[in-house]
Amino acid sequence: MKNTELLIKPVSYDCNLECGYCFYKGTEKLYPGGSHRMDEAVLERVISRAFDYSDGGVAAFSWQGGEPLLAGADFYGKVFALQKKLGGAGRRVANSIQTNGALLDEGILGLIKEYNVFAGLSIDGNEAMHNRYRNRSFGAAMEAAGKLKARGIDFNVLTVINDFNAGRAEALYNFYREKGFEYVQFIPCFELGPAGRPALFSVKPSEYGKFLCSFFDLWHNDGNPEFGVRFFDNVLEALFGAEPGYCGFKDSCRDYLVVEYNGDVYPCDFFVRKEWKLGNIMENTLSELYERQLAGFSRLKSLVSPACASCEWFSICKGGCPKYRETAGGRYDAPDYFCEAYKKFFGYAAKRLKGMIRLRSGQ
Repeated sequence: MKNTELLIKPVSYDCNLECGYCFYKGTEKLYPGGSHRMDEAVLERVISRAFDYSDGGVAAFSWQGGEPLLAGADFYGKVFALQKKLGGAGRRVANSIQTNGALLDEGILGLIKEYNVFAGLSIDGNEAMHNRYRNRSFGAAMEAAGKLKARGIDFNVLTVINDFNAGRAEALYNFYREKGFEYVQFIPCFELGPAGRPALFSVKPSEYGKFLCSFFDLWHNDGNPEFGVRFFDNVLEALFGAEPGYCGFKDSCRDYLVVEYNGDVYPCDFFVRKEWKLGNIMENTLSELYERQLAGFSRLKSLVSPACASCEWFSICKGGCPKYRETAGGRYDAPDYFCEAYKKFFGYAAKRLKGMIRLRSGQ
């Protein structure tokens, strides 16, 4: 019995917005022009391969983009019909979708509700924060949040922490509380610009560290926070001795595979590059593809710098994410770009986080 997670790009990098910091737009170099909608033959093979590999375990399908809702309600109707047809009774299936919310119509909402799809909604904070890089889409995002709440659909909020909202931790915290969001996820923004320097929208490590500490002070609430924050939960997991949910804090990069619209498979959505292509779902089994991931890409995580290996916080971050090592230092054994931020936060919050563990365990 095995579990598998596939991060599927049903329309590749295509999107109805033009977010200023989008990293996945670079995939256009691999798949220029034309239609990028996954056809039914590829879709059916993706689902059948996942079921064959999981062999009684959980087959998890994460639908992302670009903007995955561009595929339309008919596409997702086929997804769930194929899962029922190919999975049979008793099959354990999980679906999630990450969306900007602008295309969340009644057809999609009905399917998400009926098939218990977990939704992630991209919102970067209040109107000024959100519209800074997300093409004035705040109204559409908040309308989508209202629709999901009205239907009783579970969702979390994904917030990209950039150069603008990083200095507004209190305003962001108050926004989450005001809107009643129950679970939020931070993605720190860092990309290189044309000159090989950090793009202007990138958050500096010192700014991200200060943001995490300031937000934590507001969130902690004497060990009884009012909503969940994935990053804080991940650090709690690591301090407790469990494996963190964030792949960048794990021992190796092996959590999932990325499936592009045409069936091409990659080891990570940060590494959808020609040199890292593992194969194609139409030609290769998931066993073959996971073996290729394990033989090459997964080993990048172990290439830590001596400074990381001797760091007191290595047991939490495990050297960080290879993407942030490579982009910042040009090498996979360089420190994570956000190393300074992590060390600042761990030193600042570890005592209180450990107190939360004791409180929750009744010690």
